Amino acid sequence: MSRAITIEDLYQVTFVSGPRISPDGRLVACVVTTIDEYTHAYRSSIWVVASAGGQARRFTAGPARVHSPCWSPDGRWLAFVSEREGEELSARDEKEAKQLGKGKPQIWLIPTGGGEAHQLTFMQHGASHPAWSPDSQRLVVCAAVGPADEETEDGKPLPKARKIDQLWYRLDGAGFIHERRQHLFLVDVAGGEARQLTDGDWDDSDPTWSPDGTRVAFVSSRGEDRWRMPCPDLYTLAIVDGGPGELRCLTDGTISCGSPSWSPDSQALAFLASHKHRSAGHVDLYTSAATASRSAAACLTQDFEGSCMDWTNSDMGDEHLMPPPCWSSDGKSLYILASQRGATRTYVIPVTGAGAQPETLTPGNVHVRDISIDQAAHTLALLIADPSSPPEVFVATTTAPGEVRRVTHFNGALFDEVTLAAPEYMAYTGVDGWPMDGWILKPRDFDPAKKYPLIVEIHGGPHTQYGYGFFHEMQVLAAAGYVLLYTNPRGSCGYGRDFALAVRGAWGEKDSLDIMAGVDALLQRGYIDEQRMGVTGGSYGGFMTNWLIGHTDRFKAAVTLRSVTNLASFFGSSDFGWSFADDEFDATPWDDLERYMQMSPITYVKQMHTPLLILHSEQDLRCHIEQADQLFAALKYLGREVAYVRFEGQSHGLSRGGHPKLRLERLHLIQEWFDRYLS
Repeated sequence: MSRAITIEDLYQVTFVSGPRISPDGRLVACVVTTIDEYTHAYRSSIWVVASAGGQARRFTAGPARVHSPCWSPDGRWLAFVSEREGEELSARDEKEAKQLGKGKPQIWLIPTGGGEAHQLTFMQHGASHPAWSPDSQRLVVCAAVGPADEETEDGKPLPKARKIDQLWYRLDGAGFIHERRQHLFLVDVAGGEARQLTDGDWDDSDPTWSPDGTRVAFVSSRGEDRWRMPCPDLYTLAIVDGGPGELRCLTDGTISCGSPSWSPDSQALAFLASHKHRSAGHVDLYTSAATASRSAAACLTQDFEGSCMDWTNSDMGDEHLMPPPCWSSDGKSLYILASQRGATRTYVIPVTGAGAQPETLTPGNVHVRDISIDQAAHTLALLIADPSSPPEVFVATTTAPGEVRRVTHFNGALFDEVTLAAPEYMAYTGVDGWPMDGWILKPRDFDPAKKYPLIVEIHGGPHTQYGYGFFHEMQVLAAAGYVLLYTNPRGSCGYGRDFALAVRGAWGEKDSLDIMAGVDALLQRGYIDEQRMGVTGGSYGGFMTNWLIGHTDRFKAAVTLRSVTNLASFFGSSDFGWSFADDEFDATPWDDLERYMQMSPITYVKQMHTPLLILHSEQDLRCHIEQADQLFAALKYLGREVAYVRFEGQSHGLSRGGHPKLRLERLHLIQEWFDRYLS
């Protein structure tokens, strides 16, 4: 007999990520992560499953987390990234071991025919993003270059005076980034010291080797304004005698590039990019000739409303992925992920252009999170979730659109045991007659003749989307007896760039009315108790939660998560809050402080009467905890009903990848707050 899903079931979920298909298309490697309920720690390993189906087998062991599996083109090796400690370092003294990158993520190799993994890189600050040469003899990797942290003789860290001279010097989840630069290195599979390929006062990333073995493509933001308005261009670097040769910049600095992929004949590159200015999170697919020089690239998806990456929200992982485009064998088509109207699917894009609605390989209401393709460009490995299942590995072929086979079942036992709510789609009309998408989750044994409490969930961004992703949090609240409503108001991705841009300089205005129009549309169905409505959201969703309770008393309880309260102080306290001045608000706080404060929820704090729970991570650099401090202090000063919980050591992504114990505690706090005021 099935049971309701619980908060504690989070510890029973298996998190699957990073599916990479072998060159011959026969095997798929993926990362499998679980939570140790005794140590409250994540444990991950690489598993391999046949693309034809069958029992998955564990390929790596050990307590250290691993990620980024990458097959060698000849299929003999699997490279991956891990913080595990090898024998080479365990025999060294502590100081020398740290100089060789002890405790840092490094590139490891394991033979696919059987045998033990061995450490390939010993970079002081770690290494990542392995990319194989076509002959399987070398890898290009990314590694940080910069001074080591000072320590005492016995290895204890010394305090430091941080000298800041650039605008962008912090990054949420990473901390201070101003003293080190990420560059490309060449590593021989046979061993030896890594050779640095790039240098300079900028970061280089996303390396990929041309099929003919002569060049490496990568992206790098090298403009004069790179620390104020980062905008990576697409570069190629010739590899000559194991070292760097001619460097060529292909793009013209007007688009922000990422995820490059070479055509089979090495004559062109496909990549994903957004406009440098006013992008609103909308990502397009582009191509460029490999011989181009600071030229305008060709946009293939300008008529397609979808955004060419995974923008669908979920609490099953901490990334919105942007996997590189996959080329067809004849070089005439590209396979990409794109987010459109609540779903993320795999689309087929002709190199001549997509048109308004390209063909999809994965139809239906799905959330495709990642993609890879074999050497023959015939078989695809996909990571797919839906509202009733966390991500699992699926396989498709380029010759049979719509035929997708599931090949892993890591969560089968758990989700056969629990009852989940299936989302009900609700079309409604927003402000100015704009059509809107919404979804409803209902409790178990739902009876339309009864009245239920409602929780409105609001997504972050604002340029992301809700839809067909799996949400443990929402399923738990539905199982607790709540109806949930989540919508994609104007500003969301997946509806075209103009729809996403519609909130520019107007946060909290028509977008908030779109959300309330969804609430009113749901109320017309007759099963919601209007006196028991709550609202919650994180990041921009937290901003909107704060905004709504400052403009209406219709909600009887609210939970604001990692929120923004004061846009003027957000400009300087966020890791890149200053970028919103150009991209979102079209003004700085000193040029138009009145407008900033007009859009800031703190301005309306005297109008906030809804009981509010504030949840915020102490190491959140995206929406700094000072935002929560301001809101709590103001409401407490005014004598309002407010509670404040700070999560020690956590960043902006707590709900998706933070400390497991605190993820559980967060969910308990949310449910208990709503139970207190809405039950």
